[in-house]
Amino acid sequence: MVLSQLITRLSNNRFAIALCNVFIMALPISLIATFCNLLEIFAFRMDWLSFAEIIGNIGRLTAHIFPILINIYMAMYLSDVQRLPKSATIACSLTAFFIISYQWGLISTVIPLPHSFIIALLSAFVACTIISMTNRFKILHLDSASSVMDNSIRVLNCYMLTLGGIAAASTFIKLVLLPIISQYQWFPVLDPLVFTDAMIYEFIRGLLWSLGINGHNVLHMYKSELYEVTVANIAAWQNSGAALNILSANFYDFFTGMGGSGNTFSLVICMLLFAKSSGYKTLAKAVFILALFNINEPLLFGIPIIFNPIMLVPFLLVPQVSLLIAYFAFWAGWVAPISEVNSWLLPPLLSGYLSTGGTVGGVILQVVILLVGVAIYYPFFKIMDTRSEGIDLMRIFNRRFFINGDMDVKSKLASFIPSMHSNLQAQRDIERLNTDGEMILYYQPQVDVENEQIVGMEALLRYRTHTGDILPPTFIRSFSQLQMMPELDYWVMEQAIQATSPYCNRPDFLLSINVSSDTILTKGFVRYLDNLITESSLSHRQVEIEITEELLVSDEAMTASVINQLRTLGISVALDDFGTGFSSLAYLSRYDFDKIKVDRSLIQKLDTERGKELLRIVVELGKVTSAKLVVEGVETHDELQYISDLGVRYVQGFYYYKAMPLESIITLMNAEKVAS
Repeated sequence: MVLSQLITRLSNNRFAIALCNVFIMALPISLIATFCNLLEIFAFRMDWLSFAEIIGNIGRLTAHIFPILINIYMAMYLSDVQRLPKSATIACSLTAFFIISYQWGLISTVIPLPHSFIIALLSAFVACTIISMTNRFKILHLDSASSVMDNSIRVLNCYMLTLGGIAAASTFIKLVLLPIISQYQWFPVLDPLVFTDAMIYEFIRGLLWSLGINGHNVLHMYKSELYEVTVANIAAWQNSGAALNILSANFYDFFTGMGGSGNTFSLVICMLLFAKSSGYKTLAKAVFILALFNINEPLLFGIPIIFNPIMLVPFLLVPQVSLLIAYFAFWAGWVAPISEVNSWLLPPLLSGYLSTGGTVGGVILQVVILLVGVAIYYPFFKIMDTRSEGIDLMRIFNRRFFINGDMDVKSKLASFIPSMHSNLQAQRDIERLNTDGEMILYYQPQVDVENEQIVGMEALLRYRTHTGDILPPTFIRSFSQLQMMPELDYWVMEQAIQATSPYCNRPDFLLSINVSSDTILTKGFVRYLDNLITESSLSHRQVEIEITEELLVSDEAMTASVINQLRTLGISVALDDFGTGFSSLAYLSRYDFDKIKVDRSLIQKLDTERGKELLRIVVELGKVTSAKLVVEGVETHDELQYISDLGVRYVQGFYYYKAMPLESIITLMNAEKVAS
């Protein structure tokens, strides 16, 4: 419970959301740099030395841009949150990053660019905070009514004040505070050759990744020191036969980071072998090649591992166990020591073979570590797998990484950080459905007011407890939270069509089913519905699909295609909740509907002249088309009378019938038939 609450607070924190967003936004530059490194290795193997040098330099330059992009993306995010002028804020943030980096000597020796990720983030945060504070003063506040010259002067003054303050604070910290702080040992100094320090390093690296932060980049000073020690040790071994150290630069890459931090190649294998969810199996296939070259960012955000209390445990535990196994194997002499430095991009098995001087022992050790990792990941992944069946993970993955490139700052649910507390609660709600009761379908009749005959019925979800109580479908929001609406909608369609199929011989019979936008836009929806109706006794003209404005704004081209396909098959299409959306009139001219259902919210205001006039206008708009008009939510005789006076023939509401079991409606229809 405490962990869940902590995760929830973190996932709601704007700065934490920003961290996760900016790192995932900068992911393409990391992939490009990695691809260049792969090409460099391949070119050297093929003896294309000139090409290898060029592509290697491009890769290194690209990698050095990464901290700069992090600074820019953080400034972009914070400028959106604090509603600051974006371009000038980014320029100020980037300048602050350079000022602090050059003052503190945090410049790369390879390429003269700032390389500290922490300073990149903090300088953007501090710059945006100061700008936001100074922007509150009237003399510095940007005003759309002011001239361009006045605003330019205000911008210049604001940013000069910001940069001057940052430079002064940076100088003060360097000259005054750091000498005082340096007298105390605030943080443990990790020795790159000590086993316990290696465990600490691996744990911190994994913990940072679990928060959406590239742990390797943040702790690169430790890895850089280890690299220098490794190179010197191997040189001494080659020249004078000195003993090789167990811990080396490639030790982490090839034995505790196969597939990336967390030894996530074990997780990929686990998903490929044991996933029942088609989404996870597809995701594993998609990230396999990247994981093979030790790139795991897509997997971390795709499963997800970041801010996920379920996957956090194995993600931190597997590298610790892997480090323990590998260290003991080298210490016992079962495996030849690592005797050369190779690129961290070498795939598992090959890296074990080459790093240990071409011995099979390194390969066997990697296989053992991978299998142990699979065993540890398995029980935790099964929890995720069971709770995720039916979720279109690849659609979510594509939307997060390749389609939507913007950083949404308005809602935590729209960010890349999952609100794990909400997700876990939704999962528990769904799991309780079968244990505490069952989902059932009720049906509400639609009535012709001229003869008061039932002319159709809408299938409605209900929940029946073990005690027989009938409850509203509050669980729908849990399915929506977990992106599982297609599963729920398919169940409703199957149950409704199967249950009503025996009554297909009634010429006036019409079954109306409300389907969510997520389901209708799912690939193969029309074909699935067509097969479902064909295998039943119903005809296509006896089935009606209700859609809402939410669908119409999702994807106009695909929506139009789906509507046309349904109507071509003979399935009627109804526009639900008409009158509640701002674009309803445009949709009437853009799409062909067989029925328009006026939302019941418009009926609730009929006690005022304004409400009556509004309903009249909406009804007149609906009459523009040749579609049938149905008014929902009719509960009183006065409401029915006014609606009838407007020329509306069909209604749905408690005045005639509440939602009821199918058998009750059939009894009513039989009585109508006898009476007629």
